[in-house]
Amino acid sequence: MNRHELYRPLVERTLENYQIQYLARKYDFGKESLVARFLVEEINRRMEEIERDLGIERVKPFELYIRRGQRQARLPLFNPGYLEPILAGRDFSAARNLVLKHCLQIYHREFPKGSQNDLSRIIEPWSLVRRKGPSSFVDQLCPAPLPYSSTDSAFWDRMIAQNRPLLPTDRLQAPDFLAPGKILKELSNYVVEEAGIGPVVARQLVEEVIALRNICCPRTRELKPGEMPLIVTHVSARLSEDITTRFRQLAPVIITVWTQEELASQPDTVPEFLEQLKRRIVRVCFEAYRQNGLLTLMEMQWIFQISSVQISKLIRSVQREHNLVVPTPGTILDAGRSMTHKDIIVNLHLQGHTVKEIARITHHSPRAVDNYIGTFEAVLILYLFGLSPELMSRLLKRGISLIKEHLKL
Repeated sequence: MNRHELYRPLVERTLENYQIQYLARKYDFGKESLVARFLVEEINRRMEEIERDLGIERVKPFELYIRRGQRQARLPLFNPGYLEPILAGRDFSAARNLVLKHCLQIYHREFPKGSQNDLSRIIEPWSLVRRKGPSSFVDQLCPAPLPYSSTDSAFWDRMIAQNRPLLPTDRLQAPDFLAPGKILKELSNYVVEEAGIGPVVARQLVEEVIALRNICCPRTRELKPGEMPLIVTHVSARLSEDITTRFRQLAPVIITVWTQEELASQPDTVPEFLEQLKRRIVRVCFEAYRQNGLLTLMEMQWIFQISSVQISKLIRSVQREHNLVVPTPGTILDAGRSMTHKDIIVNLHLQGHTVKEIARITHHSPRAVDNYIGTFEAVLILYLFGLSPELMSRLLKRGISLIKEHLKL
């Protein structure tokens, strides 16, 4: 896969595509309808104009909201322009420099006394501690699943149980369900003329497109400092059916990149920093999951400004060390080649834990746990009888790659 294809899902995960696919599912528009795109673009443009005149400020997807006293900033941690160095063959650090440069301009404008070091503590704190021992990144990774610990499990149970984010729709205030009557009338007439639908349906369509925009781009007063809105893969997305990423079912979510306590007391050594970062990664993944969304490694790369390879290593380490299953497309939708969660579940099964206990320990669904254990046991039995992986695949009606994963276990 070339780099353009690798990053295409991220580029296509936009407010406009989310609105268009909503119209395609609810109204009589095709998935690639140009009419639907024109309608969405015009509605968004008019709403931006009127809200700019009214002084309404919104935070767009991938913008980190920061506030200090009466001053605030919205730091865009991803936009397609940041991809230019990567698409030209350079590594993520070159793109990260663009992020820092762009965000520094915004930060200085809003916080004139702020320094680059202050900004780095917010968007790329790893750069400030990565050479401060006594250990390194690799030393903090757990290479194999550790035995179950009830004390450790209780700690993570409490942490995850406290993670109860509001849905983006629950944050909306009354004005966000409305728009000025004059604008609604003008936009409804525009839809009638361009799409050829009745005035009542046109008015409903306009109101719903505006509501989707307001859900995905909350007002600044609806967010806490350190939060970020995103549009991510829906937990019910059918990856095998909607192969083209811009057609997949998406979900708007709001995650807590930083709590105020974390910002106020950042560790200054590698071990302490990585422990905090692991907890932050687990938190945002569960926050998104409880808002019906799933964060990909590529999205977390930009959220935390650390390469997706390192993010993947940290997630696998957390799962092995604490017998957790972190909700991502790889673990919930079985997308990609994520092996760690299967390894953890099988190991807990071999330690004598029941399906119900494993589901509680790992925070994974009992149905998925039962499925992994059943497949593992079936593959084990067929392996002991000397069947080939290809024949196992036919008998169990499972993909050959999945069979090989379980043989590796």
